[in-house]
Amino acid sequence: MTRFGASAAASGIGLSRFTGVVRTALITNILGIGLVGDAFAAAQRIPNVLQNLFGEGSLSAALVPEYSRLSEDDPEKAGRLAGGVASFLLCLVVCLVALGFLAAEPLTRGIAWGFTGARFDLTVRLVRIILIGAGVLVMSAWCLALLTSHRRLFLGYSAPIIWNATQIAVLIAIAVSEFSGTSAAETLAWALVAGSVLQVGVQLPTVLKANRHIKFNFLWKDPATAAVLKRFGPAVLGRGALQLSSFIDLALASLLSVGAASSLGAAQALYLLPIALIATSIVAADLPELSRMNDFDEVAARLSKRLLQMLWLVGPILALYLAAGPQIADALFNLGGFRNRVSHDDLTVIGLTLGGYALGVPALMGSRLLQNVCYSVGDTRTPARIAGRRVIISMVVGAVLMFQFEQILVVDQRLVGFGDGNFVWGPLSDSVRNAAHLPARLGPVGLALGSAVGAWIEFWQLRKQVLNRWHLNGLTQSGFSKHTLPALAAFGAAVALNRLKIDQALLRVSLVGVGVLIVHLVTSLLLGTRALSELVSGLRGDSSIRSTPTKDETS
Repeated sequence: MTRFGASAAASGIGLSRFTGVVRTALITNILGIGLVGDAFAAAQRIPNVLQNLFGEGSLSAALVPEYSRLSEDDPEKAGRLAGGVASFLLCLVVCLVALGFLAAEPLTRGIAWGFTGARFDLTVRLVRIILIGAGVLVMSAWCLALLTSHRRLFLGYSAPIIWNATQIAVLIAIAVSEFSGTSAAETLAWALVAGSVLQVGVQLPTVLKANRHIKFNFLWKDPATAAVLKRFGPAVLGRGALQLSSFIDLALASLLSVGAASSLGAAQALYLLPIALIATSIVAADLPELSRMNDFDEVAARLSKRLLQMLWLVGPILALYLAAGPQIADALFNLGGFRNRVSHDDLTVIGLTLGGYALGVPALMGSRLLQNVCYSVGDTRTPARIAGRRVIISMVVGAVLMFQFEQILVVDQRLVGFGDGNFVWGPLSDSVRNAAHLPARLGPVGLALGSAVGAWIEFWQLRKQVLNRWHLNGLTQSGFSKHTLPALAAFGAAVALNRLKIDQALLRVSLVGVGVLIVHLVTSLLLGTRALSELVSGLRGDSSIRSTPTKDETS
């Protein structure tokens, strides 16, 4: 792998996700937690499930291994493969977008189950607009897969910056203009479409230059193209399970009180950040290299090293999420105190939902690595089968828990009561759910916990499959405790620092964040964890991975 493989991906993802968080913060602040915010969150998620399923690595999982091998041996065949997959995607997307546009109303009713009245009507209008942009973005996933195969990771993963930037510019214009409510939401939806076109436009010239043999064709029965298309369906389910689970969470949230969908969407934006920044960057850079490896011992050593790196890197982020979630939400979604438009009770719901999601992040990141190993040998069915179970488990557990947590009110940032203490099997009455003047409720937290439960079950099932298939004793060869104990120390520091009486949320979060990083680094040094420079060099694609462990410590 080129020296700057994973670091290039991480840099691109980091920049795009940073602008994405800014975009989400502005949307939450400007559209608010309520009817309009709920409608936009649902409308954006419904058609964007297309782009998310393809863009979160599903297409890359099917295309990259085959294309990477061909691009070195026979660039002309690789170009024919790329052109055939492109034509298949275009035909598929045109049909799905046309169907979705015509059936937007029943589609919205079937997915945003609890939306009624003005909230439902606005969602339908927004779905029709955003569908166009979602269809265009699927071709961005095709560009990303080819750029990944050619080791040009930064462009592919930083391209969403222009998508975010287009919407940020429009959001700023909305904030200083007289646009509000439904007009603001519809204007933002058209900005999303414009950003989608620009995102594909900045990648396409480099893709065509990387392989001048790429030609649009309908040779879907070509052996290489047929193999990729055969793996594509299972890869969508395996790699896209996270997005499917988040999508189902949002659909279930429509059965909760007003504001639940927008609160859940805000929490998901932060929850997905470390997964994209750390796991996706490492997985994206490793897949082409794993596809070229034939030595299972080398694969096992690489898996161990990457897993330890991810656990160490995500540690301080999870410490912050779990200890200071509401404060992070306050600093972010009220724009550092510049526009205090989101109530503190709603921020409490967002923060606690983020904490629930955070409990499943280590499992999700580990699953991404284990899926990668399967994909590298052309096995997309095993991850798909396990991911399907995960989605069902998350949905069932989340649906049960959300109704129980919906009985808990947030009043003046304090949790009030558990209803009458009885087990609840269904949503509140429409009059209560749609009453915007009533206190916020914790229903979204139940959905987040259900997602975490499903994530851990998926991880342990994938772990069992990989250990048995490759005859491994454990996933980590050495240093597991040294890479995880610093996170526990950082969490303790975050809890202690968060108790300081500092009213300004941004200052408070900054202080806690600095303290967490210091404690995490110092604890790592005291325990003898790999030096930061060594970890960074590993992320840059150092392929000289030691195959003999220094200590028998496995997980």
